[in-house]
Amino acid sequence: MDDTSALPLERPDIILDLDRLKKNCNNKLDIVVELLNHLQQKSGPKWIAAIEQGINSNNSEEVREVCHGMKGASATIFAWRISNLALEFEYLARDSAIQELSSRMPELTKLFNELSEWVKHQPELT
Repeated sequence: MDDTSALPLERPDIILDLDRLKKNCNNKLDIVVELLNHLQQKSGPKWIAAIEQGINSNNSEEVREVCHGMKGASATIFAWRISNLALEFEYLARDSAIQELSSRMPELTKLFNELSEWVKHQPELT
């Protein structure tokens, strides 16, 4: 495993650092594909639903906890833009900025859609 820590804002310019993810997975593409599929099909939709639920119930602590987990999990697989946005959402939730979180939810959904599209266009992952 790569022993460098995944820091917020490390690579805000890329959606996913595929080279580092492959290196962390010992270049086993089946593991990379499994991780990305899990993020796209399970974790991402679960996080989005939980954040929406927290916003709708005005529960900023619930939103903060979900965003904290999303930040760490996405950084672990080098999905920097998702991790960075999760950090921003975590801070907003900490500050109980529910209205701003609500207005920024389309950004999060769009980012997960962009990741899915990006993955589809990586020949080695299909």
